[in-house]
Amino acid sequence: MGSNAIVEYTASDGVDVKLTPAIVARYIVTGSGEPSERDVYSFMMQCRARGLNPLAKDCYMTSYRNRDGSTSVSVIVSKDYFVRTATKQPDYDGCRAGVVVGVVAGPQKGEIVYREGCLVVPKRDRLLGGWAEVFSKNRTHPSRAEVSLEEYDQHRSLWKTKPATMIRKVALVQAIREAYPEQF
Repeated sequence: MGSNAIVEYTASDGVDVKLTPAIVARYIVTGSGEPSERDVYSFMMQCRARGLNPLAKDCYMTSYRNRDGSTSVSVIVSKDYFVRTATKQPDYDGCRAGVVVGVVAGPQKGEIVYREGCLVVPKRDRLLGGWAEVFSKNRTHPSRAEVSLEEYDQHRSLWKTKPATMIRKVALVQAIREAYPEQF
């Protein structure tokens, strides 16, 4: 493939997608690094194989410059894509998700609390992780995921400013993947 190569496919949302390395570089890649041609083609092929529409924000390609000067690339499939796909499943029956906090002050000091949503009270709570449950009409128990902030926080981008929102998203995506492994 050269720089003029085109990857064409119909995404899972029914939109006909045409990707070129120039489109990916200009409209999709974020971050401070410069992805290699191989990374760009790999991203384009992953989009086609999974039916993802990166122009509709189903997925992202992020490129970071490492301290040693090398570049690392991540392909991130959006939470919205997972939620949209899950809600299309005939047995989908909703979800719940939130954060796990350690209470460091007040009457609940020392307790671990599972809170729905993303509320972390400054000076009272320490964010520990996230949790989510996905309900299916065909199962007696929900698919549940619990994730540790320490394991996922890369101290980059939104993780610096919105860690509760980000860790809740990770938990929700994991629970959706477990609920519908054949879709993901």
